[in-house]
Amino acid sequence: MASTSKHLSLKDYMQRKYMRLIEEAYNIRYTDSGMSDVLTYEALKLDQKLKFLQL
Repeated sequence: MASTSKHLSLKDYMQRKYMRLIEEAYNIRYTDSGMSDVLTYEALKLDQKLKFLQL
């Protein structure tokens, strides 16, 4: 039970971080396109980890 709770809290944390990264990348895409690309890449890597956790 404890591991399931820990898994869900980790998944929730990663989803919130993913959304924050995507939003931040969107907000700075016109002022700093390089940083926007880096944030988008980090978000995509995090998304891959989230998809792995759902299996």
